[in-house]
Amino acid sequence: MTGTAVTVAAVPFTLENLVYAKVLTDTFEEMTFGPVKRFAGALDAKINPNSSTAIYYRDNGAGGAATAKGAVEIEVGIDAVSKEVRADVLGSEIDANGVLLDSPDDVAPYVAFGFTSETDGGGKQYYWFYKGKFEVPSDNFATRTDKVDFQTGSIKGTFVKPNFHPKDRASVNSKDADLAEGVIENWFNNVYLPAQAAPVTP
Repeated sequence: MTGTAVTVAAVPFTLENLVYAKVLTDTFEEMTFGPVKRFAGALDAKINPNSSTAIYYRDNGAGGAATAKGAVEIEVGIDAVSKEVRADVLGSEIDANGVLLDSPDDVAPYVAFGFTSETDGGGKQYYWFYKGKFEVPSDNFATRTDKVDFQTGSIKGTFVKPNFHPKDRASVNSKDADLAEGVIENWFNNVYLPAQAAPVTP
């Protein structure tokens, strides 16, 4: 169609640029974030939107269907999380001697989480998940053998819909024909908020 911007589906094949930003406020009037920071080195990621479909039947056949979407679960394979990031996203403490202290009473703050993935069309897919909490990451250890065997870990997070707007994530491809100027350049300068986001009436 002439004059119509076309967006082509792109297949991702890499994972990089894991970042996060703490959610400072999330009300029905505004949503603000702290500075965007590096999270960890990326190995792999699995995103589960937790959607379900209910079907009702009539006259001995399916009469209709409804789909519901729950919290988004993210599991990310990572190389290592620095103690500063761990304290930031898990609510742990670094004492005056520079020692990281974990406690069962630690309360993880809400954070936004973003990353990129190269796609087969030569572009990159950019993501932000707006509001979620991470769990304590898994750690793996093994004795030394006659070859190097790096022990990497993973971390899980659960992301929900913010109060400020009804979107739980944003994504865009750098090759999209209808992409506004400056979106990609500023994607990781600040957490991207939907254009003309309006307050949600409680």
